[in-house]
Amino acid sequence: MTMTIDDKMPSDNMLDDTFAVMAASAVQPSEALLNAIMMDADSVLAVPITPRARAKSSFGAMILDVIGGWPSFSGLAAATVAGLWIGVSPPAAISDISAGYLGSTVEIQLLNDDIFAGLDL
Repeated sequence: MTMTIDDKMPSDNMLDDTFAVMAASAVQPSEALLNAIMMDADSVLAVPITPRARAKSSFGAMILDVIGGWPSFSGLAAATVAGLWIGVSPPAAISDISAGYLGSTVEIQLLNDDIFAGLDL
C-alpha cells in the first residue's frame, strides 16, 4: 500500500488495511534467537545476589538527595524568599487585584489601643 503525492486525504480504512496485512503474516522468531535469549537469562540468573553496603548519610543529605541536589535546593530557596517577601510586603498592584476579585479588605484589631494604658513601660 503506497501513497502518492496526488492523494489529498488518505483512506479512512488505511490503518485497518495495514493491520490486516500484518496480522495475516505469521512472523515467528528463529530458534537461534530464542536460544540466545534463554542463554542470556540463564547467565543473569546464575549470578548470586549480594546486598550492597549502603553508605550512611545524614538526614539533611537524604533530604537534599530527594529534592534533586543543590540546584533544586537553590531554586526552592529563591521561591521561598520571594513568597515570603510578597506575603509580608505585597506590592500595591497585587492588593488592588485581590481587592477587585475578593472585595474590600477588612482589618480587625486584635488588641485595643488602651490595653497598655496605665502600665509604665
